[in-house]
Amino acid sequence: ALRWAVLPWSFFIGENVLLSHNRASIIALCGGDEQSYHALYNALSTAACASLGFGYFFRVAGAPPLRHVSVAAVGGSFVLQAVGLAGLFQALPRVQLPLASEPAHGERAEPAAASEAGAAARQWVIRCPMDFKGESASPAVTSPDGLHGLHRVSRHPMLWSLAAVGLGGALAVPSAPQAVWLLGPAAMALLGGAHIDYRHRRGEGGTLSAETERVTSLLPFAAMAAGAQAEGALGSLQALARELKVENAVLGVLLAARWAVTRGR
Repeated sequence: ALRWAVLPWSFFIGENVLLSHNRASIIALCGGDEQSYHALYNALSTAACASLGFGYFFRVAGAPPLRHVSVAAVGGSFVLQAVGLAGLFQALPRVQLPLASEPAHGERAEPAAASEAGAAARQWVIRCPMDFKGESASPAVTSPDGLHGLHRVSRHPMLWSLAAVGLGGALAVPSAPQAVWLLGPAAMALLGGAHIDYRHRRGEGGTLSAETERVTSLLPFAAMAAGAQAEGALGSLQALARELKVENAVLGVLLAARWAVTRGR
């Protein structure tokens, strides 16, 4: 079982790093045909993902050796998964209450008039639980560094959010091979993120300027804690709190709490 916890992740990370690192050489071997390169990349990635799924569900989950999961481990799992899910949920449109009070007939009355009219000037409306209209507008970037939201935390926030969910799961599962499998996203975030940075420094597939690298970090919260961002350590944390989709983060925390309660039974 332990082999199925380690080898599929090694395959997945290895093929991603090797194929992207040697992209130009592989395209040259394919006669300059980028479509052939993408077909090879996609085929190997599909095989790697299939091996991950097969390994987890049919070889790893629940496999011995088993271990005792303490209350402290479940608590630590909740914290890590709450942080990770709150981060992952930032990729969704902002969540909002489906019932809201708005000015009647879409009118925006002057403050004095609105005060006199009171509740009669407003009406209850049903709206979509996800604010797709708000997603169409680019977020207002106020930082002198040009940073916003989770990109303050890491240059690869979604990779590390997924890693936090996996690390939290690894703390709270009784199967040791399953715990090792759940460490895979963290390995992908560290090794894959470092390789993406390496390629972007060379102008391959993106850019990473010296200034951007100075004010951001590969590891979560490293640049913020070091005070590298314009607002300083505390100021960047306060700015992050303002820029997050709080409602989405709350949903992530609630889901993590649900998982923790299930494990605690």
